[in-house]
Amino acid sequence: MFKVISAEIKKMLSKPGIYILAILLATILTFGAFIYKPTDNVSNYITLRGNDIVTKYSKYLDIASSNSGEKLIYDKMVDDAVASVKFYTVEKDGQQISHSKNVSLLLEEYDNSLRNYLSAAHNDNVGVEQSIKETLRPNLINSLKTLNNAITNGINSSKQGSYAIVTTNENNKLYSSVYQEILTLFQNDDVTREEIATQYQEYKNKYEQTFLNCINELYYPTLNSKFVTTITIDSNGTKLNVLKARLQEIDAKIVAMYNQAKASEEVNKNANSIAEFENLANLYFATAKTFAEMVKYELISAAFKAAPTTKQLDLAFLSNTSEYNANSLAIRYNYMFEHNKTDFDYAHPLTIGTSSNTETNAYDYAYFILKLFSFILIIYAIMAACQTIAGEMKEGSLRYFAIRPVSRNNVLFGKMLAILLLSIIMIIFSTIVALCVGGAVYSFNSLKILTIFNGSVAVTIHPLCMILIYLLSFILELSIYLSIAMLLSCLLRSDLLALTIVMVVYLVNFILPIFVPNPNSWLAFYPFSHISLYSLFGSSVYSSTNSLFSMLLGTKVYAGTNIGLTITVIALLIVVINILSAKIFKKKEL
Repeated sequence: MFKVISAEIKKMLSKPGIYILAILLATILTFGAFIYKPTDNVSNYITLRGNDIVTKYSKYLDIASSNSGEKLIYDKMVDDAVASVKFYTVEKDGQQISHSKNVSLLLEEYDNSLRNYLSAAHNDNVGVEQSIKETLRPNLINSLKTLNNAITNGINSSKQGSYAIVTTNENNKLYSSVYQEILTLFQNDDVTREEIATQYQEYKNKYEQTFLNCINELYYPTLNSKFVTTITIDSNGTKLNVLKARLQEIDAKIVAMYNQAKASEEVNKNANSIAEFENLANLYFATAKTFAEMVKYELISAAFKAAPTTKQLDLAFLSNTSEYNANSLAIRYNYMFEHNKTDFDYAHPLTIGTSSNTETNAYDYAYFILKLFSFILIIYAIMAACQTIAGEMKEGSLRYFAIRPVSRNNVLFGKMLAILLLSIIMIIFSTIVALCVGGAVYSFNSLKILTIFNGSVAVTIHPLCMILIYLLSFILELSIYLSIAMLLSCLLRSDLLALTIVMVVYLVNFILPIFVPNPNSWLAFYPFSHISLYSLFGSSVYSSTNSLFSMLLGTKVYAGTNIGLTITVIALLIVVINILSAKIFKKKEL
């Protein structure tokens, strides 16, 4: 096989295609630096250059200023979050308790009523039967109605905010099991059973409608004053207390610097002082934003889990994102909150439309160049694969292998490995050149990337590792299309027909996500939607879809995608297609 690989590489190097590919790479590198203008990954970064601290801080506090009172907006967001915890409480025995706690207590009261009822029901005493009819059964039904009212009030409160998405869903599970149990209990009492069944149906209708309405209110969750979920805030509001303490500490430093600047013109004009003030102001915003985003994506993630699967596609908000991305962002912001970090402390995964840091670096540029070049390289590999079998069969040159002691499997896979090996050399060479050019045009300065692997684990890695992960993902994707090209090249005697079919398949897979952008669509069942390992390292979460160019080159994650599914799909496609190719080529008349 080594001789076949060596001979095939020499043949490819003797043809003009490889040199055209090199010219295209040089062209992409030349113009790449001019056409690549990604947006910053942080839109609210404050710059105070050329402004004195006193003036800027005054504007920073003024709602009518050019700074739009951003600090007051974030302060209000935190205050509203605290108020929302109090809003979702009820008074019981003179104390304010959470809605969830109230439901738990009422459930205990129901359990006690049920226990008393069952205990009496197993007693044959005539007096006990009278007690059941006059006292125990009414108590049981009343306790159920009280529980019903408490949960219904929780559902109604969802109209005023997104809080009840989680709590209502959890309470619904409890409540449904209670109803099923009591319906079984009264199976011989048709009147009571019908009354309870009617009550339960009314509850279910109201629950479903208000729940779906609640999900649809998630368009602008950060503006919702009744926003805090039981996932993020425990019964004591601990995370809110942590947040308020962090903000107060930052604000105290800002005030101290402001007072110092007010008293000293030298400090006021000192560049280092301005930079420090700038950093503190951004830290304040970023800390509050981390908390708000954490709650937002926990809500959206919970909405995916709780919403009926059959109705998810009908919900306007959920149809524009995926459960995978929602979970990834919830984990990302939770990780930052727990470690007291912000977006300024980590880079984002490399994407096309957005820089990974606040400024573009060599890794962003290299990834952009590689995305463009990999598209061309796959086309080149497809052309080479279609020509190497079908083309040589048409020319008759494959007959020479029939008279030599070389197995057909060695011929087939030797040619395929030669194309793959040359493609890998080209993409590695392109990576080195792109990084060198990117370093010259930009710089290698970059924070570590906080990526959420497989939508479940927070991992910090160097940007160069992201480039290597992309290369691995590209090689696997290239292997799939190369396998398809070799299969059709073995199946058909016309290299042009084989090339046309494979190119149609590749281009359809390439542009299909533009016309069906919904991550919860039928594309979730399409195998070629699950062949990108790179998208599982967080790149899909930050892919920009603002332009056709970004939509073409951006990565996406569809419903149900995970590392296990992706590896399985890739392995099956490569193995099955190559087995078919070997069987067909073995029987082919050369």
